[in-house]
Amino acid sequence: MPLLKETDHDTLFEKIFTVAASGPILLGSRGCGQRKGHRGLSGNPSYWQYDGKPILLIGGSPDDNLFQVEGVESILERLHSLGGNYVRCTMSSRDQGNVKPYLKNRDGLYDLNQPNAEYWERFEQFLSKAETLNIVVQIELWATYDFYWNTWDHNPFNPTLNVNYTEESSGLPGQIDHPAQFRSNPFFESVPDLQDNETLIRYQKAFIDKICDITFAHHNVLYTIDNETNVDYRWGRYWARYLHQAARKAERQIYVTEMWDAWDPSDGAVPGAIVQHKDLNDWYKEYFNPDLHEYSGVRFTLADMGSYQFIDVANNNSQKGEVHYQTALWVSNAVRNSSQVRPVNNVKIYGGYREKIWSGRIVDGVERFWRNVFAGHAAVRFHRPPSGIGLNEIAQAEIHRMRQVVNSVNLFAMNPCNEILTERQDNEVYCLATSDRSEILLYFTGQGQVGLKVPKGEYELTSFAGDTVVREKNLHLPETVYNNTIDPVVLRLQRLSR
Repeated sequence: MPLLKETDHDTLFEKIFTVAASGPILLGSRGCGQRKGHRGLSGNPSYWQYDGKPILLIGGSPDDNLFQVEGVESILERLHSLGGNYVRCTMSSRDQGNVKPYLKNRDGLYDLNQPNAEYWERFEQFLSKAETLNIVVQIELWATYDFYWNTWDHNPFNPTLNVNYTEESSGLPGQIDHPAQFRSNPFFESVPDLQDNETLIRYQKAFIDKICDITFAHHNVLYTIDNETNVDYRWGRYWARYLHQAARKAERQIYVTEMWDAWDPSDGAVPGAIVQHKDLNDWYKEYFNPDLHEYSGVRFTLADMGSYQFIDVANNNSQKGEVHYQTALWVSNAVRNSSQVRPVNNVKIYGGYREKIWSGRIVDGVERFWRNVFAGHAAVRFHRPPSGIGLNEIAQAEIHRMRQVVNSVNLFAMNPCNEILTERQDNEVYCLATSDRSEILLYFTGQGQVGLKVPKGEYELTSFAGDTVVREKNLHLPETVYNNTIDPVVLRLQRLSR
């Protein structure tokens, strides 16, 4: 059977189907802005656009603070060569060898009025390189895990490590002996609606201002306030609005979200969804404080359309199997049924080398990667090892296959459509389809078969299995469609006649 000729990923922005060009978000050097009235336009408004064309963001990377990584240019180039276009970047400096954002004085204390040029130059160069490769960077302003336990002992904002304030004047402790899941660091309570800590917030604003000065010169940046946070929603809302105010002064349109720690974005609406303190043992039983959830969670991002222009559900990627798909789909439906449709991102997809803990196995990560797309999400990225597969050989193969699929289908006119499948088993197969069912995409997680409720006719079948892309015609439906191998496969069905 003849192989499909692969589409060069560099032509992605020229070959994407125009039917979905009404997506709500515009990124790119030709102007940034949100399309108005998108609910009434044709196509699918749940995806990002870059330079006016709809895209699926696909990525993987070996670390979270990529600008701190030596040789990051080669990482970005490799991702680009596979058809990837999406990375994560926390502003973290907690790992050994990382450059700190501030300089020290002769006494070895940080001065928060003295930015470290090397830190910011690395960040700028990283963004510039990504932009030349059409790679979108989702940054996280506040790297949560830099502010708890022993990492706080090395953080320039620690009052015992800088010359700018004391424990008494700042209200910050010199030591923190608990994780973020147990109790918030007062650092995350400085905003006017909480503690209104003027001593601290002036330095926090200066840090964010520096980020804005650099990122506003680029057109490939998405903004996340925190990394998997449990803090009061008013903290994130303040900084989202602060960013938008700065962007308006700079005559820029930006896109902001918050990332929450809670694993279940549906808040119990999806049966079987894992909740940390109820369903996990050991560490979570000891440290997770469920009271924090009263003022945190994805529901606050969903409800605050003025502050947040997209949703990120990274920690939903701790769910497994059919439940993972149902929670991902729940978010998609919640967004699509709201008054403002917004893209849903997954900047972290877990599943790697820690098979016996919460993150799951490698196969879990690969399945989550695909299930998110089949739930209608706009961005997927493999998390760093060991809790993810980053950009290892498996990740590279899946990123490349995803790009092959996207280049071959009318993805942006499709919606989740499992209802046309018959005799389907849990986590066996997932479906996207156009509204007239003339084009159908199936993802088999392994061996299986399923019936299709589709119009009768002749169809063309294209299979994507590993690096092999095969096309065959004269398949007459409806009839059973199957995958007779144990390996995952993606099938495209295109109706040729009525």
